[in-house]
Amino acid sequence: MDDGAGDTMLGLRVRADALDDLPFGVLRLGLDGRIRYVNRAAARLAGPELQPGAALRGLPFDAESARRLDSEIERRHRAQRAGSYALTLERPDLGPGVRVHLGVVGVPEYDAAGALAGSLGFIEDRTLERATLAIHEAIGIADDCERLLDALAARLGEVMHFDAMLVSMISEDRAAVRLLHAHPGVAVSPSWGWWPMPAMVSADLDRLLLPRADAVAELFAEEPYAALARDDDATREFLAQGWRHLLRRPVFRDGALAAILTLLRRDDRRFDERETTQLGRLPVGEAVNMALALDRQRALEFELELIGSMGQAAGNLSDVARVLVDGLRHTRGWDHVSLFRVDHDEGRVSLVHQSAQPGAELPADYRQDLGEGVLGEVALWARAVRLDDVRTRQRYTGSVAGTRSEMCLPVPGQPVRWILNLESSKTHAFAAAEQHSIERTLKVAGLILDRSWALEFNTAVLDTVADAVIQTTARGEIQAVNPACEALLGFEPGSLPGRRLADLIGAPGADPDPPGYAERLVAMPRLLSSEVELLAADGSHLPVLLSGASLPPQIGGKVYVASDLRFRREAQRMDALRHVYAQVANEIRVPLSLAATYLRTHAGEGGHGADVLDKSLRQLVRADLSLERVARLASTPEDGELPLRIVSLDQLAAQLHDDLPRGQQKTVDVLPDPLAPPVLAAPPELAFCASSLLAFLLRMRAQDDRIRIRVDASHAQPRLCFELADERGDPSPTRLAPRSDDEREFALAEGVVRTLMRRMRGQLVLQQHAGLSLALRLSAAEGA
Repeated sequence: MDDGAGDTMLGLRVRADALDDLPFGVLRLGLDGRIRYVNRAAARLAGPELQPGAALRGLPFDAESARRLDSEIERRHRAQRAGSYALTLERPDLGPGVRVHLGVVGVPEYDAAGALAGSLGFIEDRTLERATLAIHEAIGIADDCERLLDALAARLGEVMHFDAMLVSMISEDRAAVRLLHAHPGVAVSPSWGWWPMPAMVSADLDRLLLPRADAVAELFAEEPYAALARDDDATREFLAQGWRHLLRRPVFRDGALAAILTLLRRDDRRFDERETTQLGRLPVGEAVNMALALDRQRALEFELELIGSMGQAAGNLSDVARVLVDGLRHTRGWDHVSLFRVDHDEGRVSLVHQSAQPGAELPADYRQDLGEGVLGEVALWARAVRLDDVRTRQRYTGSVAGTRSEMCLPVPGQPVRWILNLESSKTHAFAAAEQHSIERTLKVAGLILDRSWALEFNTAVLDTVADAVIQTTARGEIQAVNPACEALLGFEPGSLPGRRLADLIGAPGADPDPPGYAERLVAMPRLLSSEVELLAADGSHLPVLLSGASLPPQIGGKVYVASDLRFRREAQRMDALRHVYAQVANEIRVPLSLAATYLRTHAGEGGHGADVLDKSLRQLVRADLSLERVARLASTPEDGELPLRIVSLDQLAAQLHDDLPRGQQKTVDVLPDPLAPPVLAAPPELAFCASSLLAFLLRMRAQDDRIRIRVDASHAQPRLCFELADERGDPSPTRLAPRSDDEREFALAEGVVRTLMRRMRGQLVLQQHAGLSLALRLSAAEGA
């Protein structure tokens, strides 16, 4: 119809029921905002609230859609022009959070007279399109498995209602399953650990080819699920969580089942055909496969990071073990992870490091014989052992409290030197897929552990060896030295690297060094053992035996070993003196014996000068004792125990007093102890020690001091004590003052006396808190 003004009016009349079969929605809206007509497709899209007579603005649009709807209707009425726009409608009837995204085309509607009567709307469902775009966008920007699957769960949650979403990985042999992701609301937390395939999951893997909805009650009323509900612990645990309905979507990779996405509901509303179809049409498979790829990347990154951390700690075996054990337990979530070292020489396995839940720790010094338990089996046969239930295995030692399953793996190497042990409080906690994953890591970990052991061994050798070890460059610049080198030369730690070795080397003897002597030695590719002198920090020259050699080309530089010659030369001198003293003692014993016999004869005849003869005899006896001691020491190993005999301390004390000149006897008191047991000692050496202490006190005592020779049997070991007392018998105030002449004189003999007493199983005891007391402590003779 043409009104003459150039406008064209098109009037259409159709039956209402003719629009019900259209795939898109159609509705008529009056000027008052109330719905006048809704076709079947529109009612299905918008829900039960979209009824004729209802206000369109009263539908549960989100805030942005409500504003857009008001604006579009106002513009349409004002400009009388058609428009297209998007609206989001919340569908609480389909479940919390479910939304329907609508594409709307609205046109003005006129009555027969040509006046504006309302609007005519054509509605198209854009929900799956929007969800597909959002999922693809999440896939495109995904860099983390967990965030991608959380985004997938969020997009699915707008399309259909569910209480939980699980993504379970299926191993290639379908023998193990791993929970890759769990949406909030599930009691089981995600884990990197593989578990043996539950019978409930494996029951119909071959039949699960398309999305499938099931009512839990109906599913477990039939076999084989009914038997699982009665007999399988994992199935009963699943049912106890209260799930009423589930919708499963298989995910394939390269034609093989790789994962299963499961949606779960607790309320009694089935997943209908629409939801099953939607789940099949959405790119769920692409998202899960991308998540699987990100998970594999994450696993490889973890392994690389773990290996890198172990490599950084390779200088310390304990740190390497800690990184390996703590890293595995942190990512896998096991109850107890431990690393053991196998000692085939000692025939035992010892704990290196462990990471465990509180209360499940092993003793820090835990050890186990190679012939016992699972550890011994793995060490001897070099094969991994998995125990699904340790209560059925006799070889399990039961060391970790609460353990129900165990996996024990040898670290690759021949023979087995390291064992990784994993324990869990759950039965069937370890699967073959998990074993293969750990074994891949252990191939590299074994190399790092062996390298760390070798480094620690070499470091321990260098730190404990008595000879000086010097590493230089090929040109003779010092790069590293061991502690013995710094101690030998007296340099501060870290001060020698960077110096030239030639600056420290000199020719032996007092003559000037030949020109270029040190440089020629350092330039030699191999230096045989040569006597040289090394310059010490204090400027002195130390005689050493120096040898050196070039290191392999892949290492470079040279290494030198210097042995201190001072102790060897001193030992040679002492050995020569020992022979000299022995010869002197043998040669002069006869003249001394003749002189002693002559004097005794004259003393017995009552000759004159009895005091002079008495003093001479005593001096000869003391000289003979010293020569006897020299002869005995010369024939006894330097650090060996002296020949011991039973000695009476009371008799020794009396003899010491009688051997003194009469003038000195008046200042010495002897206090015997009749109950004192005899002791074990070397008589000449004990007499020498006792007479030396007595002579020292005689020289250092004050004028009024007296000396007491006291036998003390009140201790576990009897003592011969030499003490200073005043005229009243109380302890004398005379002391052995530090840095005094007396102290320096005592220090000269102290080392000899202590050495002799040690070789007689005794000890020199010096006390000054209650007066000066020098005591010789000896072992009592048993059975004497």
